[in-house]
Amino acid sequence: MTALNIATDIPSQIDTLEKLAAWVGSALFSINPTLVVVEGAGYTERACQAGNFFVAADAKTRMIVRVSLEVSSDQASGANKNWTYIQPLSNTALPAAFKQN
Repeated sequence: MTALNIATDIPSQIDTLEKLAAWVGSALFSINPTLVVVEGAGYTERACQAGNFFVAADAKTRMIVRVSLEVSSDQASGANKNWTYIQPLSNTALPAAFKQN
């Protein structure tokens, strides 16, 4: 797992869920750029992807974040919140650049 100290590792400029989602997607993609997971019979995909794309239809740039996370089988009978059953992608440390504004 990539350890995270909420008090010190998330930059103070992240003040919305949208910014947090972009930060998480970018961080996971940065430390797991080639990790591939099985998402179906004969179907694999990168576990994390994040990038900016220009959408000509409305002349705006959009960040698209995609994360595929394994859920523990304990979730089926557990009473905890769904995110507590998510399994780690790797044991890579969070890069210092992601901790700074």
